[in-house]
Amino acid sequence: MSSTERISFLQEKLQEIRKYYMSLKSEVATIDRRRKRLKKKDREVSHTGASMSSASSDTGMSPSSSSPPQNVLAVECR
Repeated sequence: MSSTERISFLQEKLQEIRKYYMSLKSEVATIDRRRKRLKKKDREVSHTGASMSSASSDTGMSPSSSSPPQNVLAVECR
């Protein structure tokens, strides 16, 4: 393999790694936004918890049962 072929091969691999890195970065950003949104929602629920608990006892539902299930994705960094 000549030096120009090696350079070309390494550049292609670098592009693949960049593409994969960007997809992972996007996925992490999505997870962070979701966590931030859930934290904000939890703060709002805890802030209005007293009025929510009295209203939820009337309907027979707990405040947490109305929230959608959370999808958890484990990401390992090496």
